[in-house]
Amino acid sequence: MASGLIFDPRTLLRTAPLITSTCTLWYSFDQDFFLNVFLHPDHRTRSNEFLPSYFRAFIGPGTLRVLGLLALTLTGGGYNILTERRSGLGNSASVPWYIAGTLLAASHLLFVPVIVPKIQAVIEDTSKGSSTKDLEGWLKIHRLRTWTVDLASWACFVVGMSIVE
Repeated sequence: MASGLIFDPRTLLRTAPLITSTCTLWYSFDQDFFLNVFLHPDHRTRSNEFLPSYFRAFIGPGTLRVLGLLALTLTGGGYNILTERRSGLGNSASVPWYIAGTLLAASHLLFVPVIVPKIQAVIEDTSKGSSTKDLEGWLKIHRLRTWTVDLASWACFVVGMSIVE
């Protein structure tokens, strides 16, 4: 079994950043879907009342999930880059794609300074009863991040994985 005849761990490690970036993208789309429900006109008034407490309960585990997936993506991407370079195949066609995917995944963190104040505004109810407006601001940034760096990172890993030699 250790020989790789039945299971080759290198294959899993090559696919790891694609798997974890897929999970990140999926979670991001899910967040958009279920948080957007609070903005529906039928729910908006009640959402303003309980959104701060909901966010206090939601943001901790959600942040851990995002950071965990991001750490796995960066580790997997870094592993593939280093492995290709150490194997003497540093000019492999997949390396630039793994580099781009890893850098784009790390770029997710560039949005933190912009997104944290929006999250704090919802949690602390700084708008005094209009937390849905703060949520709208958070979702705009969230969507921009999802459709730019998260999707681009995933696409780079798709290409990198498809051309691994």
